[in-house]
Amino acid sequence: MSVLIQGVSPTSVSYAMGLEPGDRLLQVNGRQVRDRLDFLFYASGEEELSLLVEKACGEVWEVEIERIPGEDLGLTLEEIRPRRCTCKCIFCFVDQLPPGMRPSLYLKDDDYRLSFLHGNYITLTNLRDEDWSRIREQRLSPLYVSLHATDPQVRAYMMGTPEAASGFQDLQRLVSIGIEVHLQVVICPGINDGEVFYRTVYDVMELYPSVRSIAVVPVGVTRHRRGLPSITPVTERYAKSFINRALLLQNEVCAKIGSPFFYLSDEWYIKARVSFPILDHYGDLAQLEDGVGMVPFFLYKWKSLSFPVYHQVKNPLLFVTGEAFAPFLRECLSASPIGGRSIVIPVKNRLFGPHVTVAGLLSGGDIIEALSGAPPGDVVLPSVLLNDDGLFLDDLSPEDVADALGRCIKIIEPTPQGVLNLLLEAPSSKVPGPIRV
Repeated sequence: MSVLIQGVSPTSVSYAMGLEPGDRLLQVNGRQVRDRLDFLFYASGEEELSLLVEKACGEVWEVEIERIPGEDLGLTLEEIRPRRCTCKCIFCFVDQLPPGMRPSLYLKDDDYRLSFLHGNYITLTNLRDEDWSRIREQRLSPLYVSLHATDPQVRAYMMGTPEAASGFQDLQRLVSIGIEVHLQVVICPGINDGEVFYRTVYDVMELYPSVRSIAVVPVGVTRHRRGLPSITPVTERYAKSFINRALLLQNEVCAKIGSPFFYLSDEWYIKARVSFPILDHYGDLAQLEDGVGMVPFFLYKWKSLSFPVYHQVKNPLLFVTGEAFAPFLRECLSASPIGGRSIVIPVKNRLFGPHVTVAGLLSGGDIIEALSGAPPGDVVLPSVLLNDDGLFLDDLSPEDVADALGRCIKIIEPTPQGVLNLLLEAPSSKVPGPIRV
């Protein structure tokens, strides 16, 4: 086993010791290195390191390194190859993708290492004895787990494998070895709501505070479900009813443990057309990346910005976003002293269908269609629309969209400060094309 060194900073101690891209890291202080996570664990905090390295030419070097506390070794290691998910979840979004998209979109990862490093949700169905030992030895905490139900039969049905039936027992095992956990529950109407959901909350509440939070999200349904189990989409009426019942349960839970414990994702409130709770309701925003409290946090940060009174935006900007967030962004811009000439363009998701309304799942083709005939102005796109290669879901690039529209495209971080920076700094461009702001 070894890990490929992909990059070495020229100002680092590793470079000074002769390490190069293409070398392979075999051991750290006599411990075998299986992946980047092993390296981080065995090298963390150590001031004296003994690295066993196989050079690209085949030579094996033993490299002794002394570093000052906290000094970065300057190594970029290959990414972990994710373990594949073997579940057949009835609500799996990957199974609802249209055919013909890039292969990487169809990859289903289920890897506890990525859960620790990046907050990916795992099922606990594919952990071997050596995985449990490693989780305990390296204290891989917190982990993020897709639970959905503590009822064994319901969980096994939802996740399409009998291995999922032991989910709650596996969760208890994680807690017993000192691992902190955040959970996700995807609500499928008529399957794991009602009494099943209550039981899930009551069961898991007994593991608080080791189980820190539960993110409760509505099932996502695309128009590409042919041949898949029938799932009822969450409607406005259902969302209102679920929120009302969840509020009563949260009050009960909070009275017992002093925390709401489970949190509804923003999509519930948007679908129900009801106001969000105050930001304090979400505690430390531990499930922000799962869409829990993201809109309230944006609105809070927007209100805390300082706007210049006399600054004028000379040319209109067309802010592109999903249908879910569009009303909130429009409200922010219209209420600010410098955002009045901005136009918010909500884009209908024709690739996945009308039930998918978030910005991050918009395609380049849908954006082109939505902006055909739009008023003059530069187009503003949030960076979440693009993958690491700078492409939309349908493999169009910002250049493709700019050429099709004959407009300048500005790509910004989807934060209040990112929006404000654009309003303050970016004049209209006369040359069509993408610009990162």
